[in-house]
Amino acid sequence: MSFIFVKNLEHLNVPFTDIELATNSFAKTHLIGSGTYGKVYKGELELPVEKKNKNDISIRRTVAIKRILIREDEQGIEGFIAEILLLTTCEHLNIVSLLGFCHEGSHMILVYEYASNGSLDDYLRNKYNYLTWEQRIKICIHIAHGLNYLHTREEIDQRVIHRDIKSGNILLGKNLEAKISDFGLSKLYPNRTEASTYYTDIIAGTKLYLDPEYAATGKLKRETDIYSLGVVLFEILSGKIANDRIFTNEDKKGLAPYAKRRFKEGTLHELIDPKIMEEVDEHISTLNKGPNQDSLIAFSKIAYECLAETQVMRPRTEIIIKELEKALFLQENHKDKLQISLEDIKKATQNFNDDNLIGEGPFCKVYKGEVMHAHGCNTVAVKRLDTSHRLLGDYYDFLVELEILVEHTHENIMGLIGYYKEGNEKIIVCDYAHNGSLDKHLDDISVTWIKRLNICIDVASGLAFLHTGALTKEMVIHNNIKSANILLNDEWKAKITDFGLSIISIDGEIMYHERVGGYVEPLHESMGFITKESETKESDIYFFGVVLFEVLSGRSIVTDKHKYDRQNLTAVKDIVFEHIERCIAPESLNKFRKIASRCIDDEKEKRPTAQEVLAQLKKALEIQEGYDIWEPKLPKDYKELIQMSKCPDIYFDKNKKELYDTFFTEGILLREDTVWFSFGGNGERNKMISASEFSYINDRSPHDWQSIPESKFKKVVEVLDTTNLMLKIEIRTDLLSPNVTYGVRLLFKFRDSRKVSSKLAYVNLKYKKGSETLHAYFATWRDDNWMTVELCRFLNHKEVTTLTFLLESFSTHYCKDEAIYIEGVKHEEIDQKNDIQQVKESDMNVDQVQQLLINNDEGEKLFSLTDVNGKKHLMLPAKAALHDLTNYVKLKPSKLSAESRFQEVFELLPQQVFRINCTIKIHMLSPDTDYACYLVFKLSEQCDGLYCPVQVRDLLQRKTEEAGIIYLIPPSPWNIHDFIKIPRQRTDGLMEVEVWKFNSTHDLKNNCLPMNLRLTSYEGTMSGLIVCGLEFRPM
Repeated sequence: MSFIFVKNLEHLNVPFTDIELATNSFAKTHLIGSGTYGKVYKGELELPVEKKNKNDISIRRTVAIKRILIREDEQGIEGFIAEILLLTTCEHLNIVSLLGFCHEGSHMILVYEYASNGSLDDYLRNKYNYLTWEQRIKICIHIAHGLNYLHTREEIDQRVIHRDIKSGNILLGKNLEAKISDFGLSKLYPNRTEASTYYTDIIAGTKLYLDPEYAATGKLKRETDIYSLGVVLFEILSGKIANDRIFTNEDKKGLAPYAKRRFKEGTLHELIDPKIMEEVDEHISTLNKGPNQDSLIAFSKIAYECLAETQVMRPRTEIIIKELEKALFLQENHKDKLQISLEDIKKATQNFNDDNLIGEGPFCKVYKGEVMHAHGCNTVAVKRLDTSHRLLGDYYDFLVELEILVEHTHENIMGLIGYYKEGNEKIIVCDYAHNGSLDKHLDDISVTWIKRLNICIDVASGLAFLHTGALTKEMVIHNNIKSANILLNDEWKAKITDFGLSIISIDGEIMYHERVGGYVEPLHESMGFITKESETKESDIYFFGVVLFEVLSGRSIVTDKHKYDRQNLTAVKDIVFEHIERCIAPESLNKFRKIASRCIDDEKEKRPTAQEVLAQLKKALEIQEGYDIWEPKLPKDYKELIQMSKCPDIYFDKNKKELYDTFFTEGILLREDTVWFSFGGNGERNKMISASEFSYINDRSPHDWQSIPESKFKKVVEVLDTTNLMLKIEIRTDLLSPNVTYGVRLLFKFRDSRKVSSKLAYVNLKYKKGSETLHAYFATWRDDNWMTVELCRFLNHKEVTTLTFLLESFSTHYCKDEAIYIEGVKHEEIDQKNDIQQVKESDMNVDQVQQLLINNDEGEKLFSLTDVNGKKHLMLPAKAALHDLTNYVKLKPSKLSAESRFQEVFELLPQQVFRINCTIKIHMLSPDTDYACYLVFKLSEQCDGLYCPVQVRDLLQRKTEEAGIIYLIPPSPWNIHDFIKIPRQRTDGLMEVEVWKFNSTHDLKNNCLPMNLRLTSYEGTMSGLIVCGLEFRPM
């Protein structure tokens, strides 16, 4: 084949007779796999050690031989060639190696390195195979590294989209190293290309692994492979293939939707391979089965992100590798790193000195300590179990608490730093809570109602986490919730602590411990004792309800002389702490008391879940924040504005934060949905008038009404003839902010859905404001794909005025004959500071510089050099700068003022284009200096045009630089944009405008600086333009 010799691949050619011999004529005993495009055999071949030429030393090795089937659609031959061309340029540990190939007659055979553990899908299907959690993560990291190599190959000018990532195409070597294989469907694209997206009508890949966006649109990107990788990650987590009946019975699309649903619902433990859950770590206890929770969370989170519906939301391979390596690190290190030496603990607590004692209970003492490390020290809390009255080995409560702290990590559960458990010493080291326990702050007047609500929300969040179970565990009942067991860190974040009496439910079995002290619920009081069956998560809710009333009342109920019962707590008006009562929003208080009362209901069945409590507390906080924070930020007349809407109740039902977001982000429709009103970032009022309020005074200009989802209004006007608009607009300035400068902008878009660009679009809208005829030359693109063109600016006063416009026509230059949608006219604040383009005056004083005049043989001035602040300043007359003088009329010197140094000038004949073409020698400019080049000109007395903008294109940089835009006559403020250059008046009576910028050293060619500019008027000619010359000034 010709491609073999073009690519110098003949050294890889393996004779067909050798392959027949190696497979015993493709005998079934050698068959190890089959697929749509061929069959794979195991065999032994003698192949060169170095794959360079046939004279290299050869060894006999076991290989995988893939025999490709002949297909009518020719995809077999295409895949055959694609794999050879691709794999001969790939060299990576996680990409399968191509050792040879054969193409004799109709035979198409590929020879690969042999993966002794077969494909990943076969390995997972075999019930006798076992992969630990660490092995699974490592396999995933290998796959991600291989994919990253394909997607980002820098040493070769080609990147690869695999298009068929699946467990069947992942091979496992002797040590379970993973290798990506089967590149028959792969697509290559150049590294340097800006576009990384392809569109294809032929969708290739395996159905249950297929990117949904690619399948629906044909849009092929690297992120297509990322989706498929996400499916493989969940296959490895579940130990099942994507088409397993467990998945397809629920959803015909298999594993991907099943996994996404479980992840979102927090029930991912239903998907995890039970074999993983039985893994035991001997360092802690046999109760501690399964992988580390943080590792599992990190893994499942990145796998879920890979399955995002849209390509743009999926992570890059670099991020996937980072997160998988994080999951591996957490699994490998979390328990070993938690073990702390007794010597370090003694050093931290000064040998358990009583001066460091910060708390004690019936079975333990808690010390404050300082743990030293390379970056300083950390303050910790050291809980030391009292073992003096225990039998050796009777440390079940210690193991339970340690178990919970290791496996149930959560921002509202006290964080475990380490432990020690040798002999009779049983010690747990946790984060130190700088603000102590909640019971010490109940009567603290500095703890506001919002802060109290946030503390309660934290506790509810921690309880909900314990009750619903982590990924690796079932439910945990704390069994001793009280304000003394709620700790507060330096940011007042609440953490649940003290799990010594907690109950763990594993596979439905309750691990129970007797509870001593704390709150007692009514059922236990009536029984006179506590049973295993009576301790449930509803008991935690009851105790939490008591804590809620303690927070509300500002006193500890356990030690308070007042008897507490449900009737007292819910009925007495003076239960509210007097120092916060006047600051609480009544609705927030009502929401809080209702849910707290439900928590301490005598009947367990009527108590809410922790999730319900959490939701109601968040609503109470939301109401209070609206009262304290958001309502003051709303406009004083927000209720009157809402009354102008069609359905005021919709907005009055929102909380204050939602209302604020409505006004400042989304906007609100007023006056029968004809006005869209919002607030800007500086609090200024903006509004847009619907096109339905325009007057259409020309019946010959056809228009229609359309509904499009991108509009804020139900209908937009479709104008079919943009050259004959005749739309009359009358705008009142009511609802706007006083003493604010506004721009009036027309919002429109083309019906043909043109590609969004960051550039300006030349539209030349002709219109009247009152009786004055005006032009708006450029429209700008907005983020929402609408275009805006500014009509005027005005400073708004308190008095309401009416502005009248008559839109006449758009130029056909850009709009052609396409129809447009018009949404309306918007008033938006103009930022005067950023909007006005500043034009610097030259700091050159002619009388203070040395001037060198360079003449030709006839005595004509060719150029002028001056020295300004140590930098050369160059002036070229028109004759030396213009491209073709036959297009100009030479004018007499009397046409210019005596102050001008340009005495030979040329007037442009009626034409749309002129060129500046010259070469500047290196000695004329200062080295390594940024220069700006100015066109110096004036306008003839008969000139009545030149208002139209002019495009400036550098013909030497056409492929890399955008064309610039200049005006030759200063435009109205609304026609000024950031990168358009505006002319200015010079002291010598001439005009100048910047047309070019360059560096005197970087842009040199052959010790010269070539300059070739083409200036083109967007419309009409530049008749009346008098070119005087060019000035090159250091910037």
